[in-house]
Amino acid sequence: MLIAKPPAFDGKVRVNEMIRAPQVRVIDEDGEQVGIMTPRDAMQVASERGLDLVEVADKAVPPVCRIMDYGKYKYQQSKRAKISKKHQHIITV
Repeated sequence: MLIAKPPAFDGKVRVNEMIRAPQVRVIDEDGEQVGIMTPRDAMQVASERGLDLVEVADKAVPPVCRIMDYGKYKYQQSKRAKISKKHQHIITV
C-alpha cells in the first residue's frame, strides 16, 4: 500500500491535510462561526460543501480556519498583490 505524503509546507497558507492543530475554530463561507472542532471533522464539513479548509489565523488559540474555495482565494490574493505593486512609488536618492 502506497501512502501519499502531504505537500511540503512553503510557509504560506495551510490547506486541508496540512493543518496540524488538535482543534480549530471554523468559520463557514458566509462568515458565520461553525464552532471549535477537530481538523478532520472540519475537513469533512468542507468537503460536504465542495470547498476547502484554509487556515487564516495560525497564531490564534485555537487556530482559525475558514471554509472557502482555495483556488479563488489564491487568485484574489495575486490580484491584490498586482494592484499594490502597480500603485507603489519608488524613490531613489
